[in-house]
Amino acid sequence: MTIVGDLERPDHYHLPMDAKCYFWGEYTPRRHTQGPAWDFSETNQLISNFKKKLDRQHLPDWRYKQQAIQTIGNALSKHWDWPALHSNGIALIPMPPSRPRNDQMYDDRMLQVLESVRNHTQLALDIRDCLSFSGAYAASHETDDRPTPDQLYQDLTIDVATARVKPLPNAILLFDDMLTTGAHFVAAHRRLQETFGEVQVVGCYVCRRRLPNPFGEL
Repeated sequence: MTIVGDLERPDHYHLPMDAKCYFWGEYTPRRHTQGPAWDFSETNQLISNFKKKLDRQHLPDWRYKQQAIQTIGNALSKHWDWPALHSNGIALIPMPPSRPRNDQMYDDRMLQVLESVRNHTQLALDIRDCLSFSGAYAASHETDDRPTPDQLYQDLTIDVATARVKPLPNAILLFDDMLTTGAHFVAAHRRLQETFGEVQVVGCYVCRRRLPNPFGEL
């Protein structure tokens, strides 16, 4: 896991300077791959499989989504000192998909990743699946018309009963698949602190969207 530093932060312009976020791989958008995005890199292929929509469950390639969930869960289970995090009262919260929970295409892939981490570590990790979007905005990877942090905040709700099912955590690890502009992190951070107070929220991403240097070839 790599922390987002001065080199990466300009790609994620909504992230505050004091935001602490970690990422595992780097994803290159299709417009920069000079071809299909999915086979551009190992990370691109992993994310492509991970984001397969639920309407493909009956097709042969669905197994690749399941494999991606297990690959990510296994990797994350090795990246952190989970016994120490568990004993220090760290809560794990998955970023919700853009669709509402009652939508038949609702994809809880990040929750499945955290459950995979729990299975790999064999620890009773404190997972709180408490955030939801209404579906007002399309998924970030499906549009270039990206909502602002304020718009996402207004669209994001928190199930307080689920959030407070256990005592107040000492910190929160917020898990998402891809760090793009940072708008989702800002919105979720604001919503979580309304419920948990000034508890530190740390972003944990499978990958970040990498924007190639336009002057690199020079």
